[in-house]
Amino acid sequence: MSAITHYFSRLGERFGEGWNRFWFTPSDPVVLSLIRLLTGIVAVYLHGTLALDLIPLFGPNGLLPAADIAPLDARSFSYLNYLTSPTELWAVHGIGLAILLAFAAGFWTRIATVLALVVFLSDVHRAPMITSGTEPVVALVMFYLCFAPAGRRFSIDRLLARRGKSATAAVAPEPLSTTATIATRLIQVHLALLIAMMGFSKLTGEAWWTGLAMWWLIARPDSRLVDLTGLYSMPQVVEFWTHAVVLFELAFPVLVWVPLARPLLLAFAVIIWWSLALVTGDCTLALMLCIASLAYVSPALVRGCCERHALVSPA
Repeated sequence: MSAITHYFSRLGERFGEGWNRFWFTPSDPVVLSLIRLLTGIVAVYLHGTLALDLIPLFGPNGLLPAADIAPLDARSFSYLNYLTSPTELWAVHGIGLAILLAFAAGFWTRIATVLALVVFLSDVHRAPMITSGTEPVVALVMFYLCFAPAGRRFSIDRLLARRGKSATAAVAPEPLSTTATIATRLIQVHLALLIAMMGFSKLTGEAWWTGLAMWWLIARPDSRLVDLTGLYSMPQVVEFWTHAVVLFELAFPVLVWVPLARPLLLAFAVIIWWSLALVTGDCTLALMLCIASLAYVSPALVRGCCERHALVSPA
């Protein structure tokens, strides 16, 4: 009986040690800072494209009246639901763009990140029917960045903090951050679950089982970036491509936690997601999945690459 008690005691201790090490070991926020910069650029792009149809969509006589959109999900908030005149819409759109630019540039990063999330979600909730798979990935990354010191690198905040310091003065090492680790792990877990759901959803479609799904995407002329209809004469290639996508999306959530397999898996991720972008036309989704996947990259690797290119100063 004592042996069993000792076993479960050690099991609990080892589990607790692993749990604390996984979630709470302080880390360098350089990866999150890079993710913030790249995600901010995508958010600025998505917000900026609304300017092309701002009044036709949301104006007084627009195609998407707020009274018709708001009841679709009463829990979703968008300040755009309370704006009607073109002047109000343009003014608020400009303010939102400035906030997103501040988030991307890392200016007052803590405040700008929260406000940027509000701006982005307001755009999404105001017109959910014109969004794609990109917006959920952007939103989840921005949400977790709200809890992290994502302005430590590649930011105006960092430049301002270093202003006035002597160029020859010794640079103090940047403090490691527990919140950076927590935010990174949350992005990792959320992204792994998202990709798992993408894979499981394909198992319910007959086209993915038979290997024809990729051909259906290739044959759609309205969305593809590249005409690959020549693959009609090579059905084995199309079937392999189809099954490779499903296998990758099911394997990613498991193998990405294996350090030895992670670099190979991330390389495959880039190939799979951009191959899908060629036939779906959704380049922003492929880009955001790649950006979010940076959360699996070692901070030491990112910092080393940046230092070699003089993007950050050595600690």
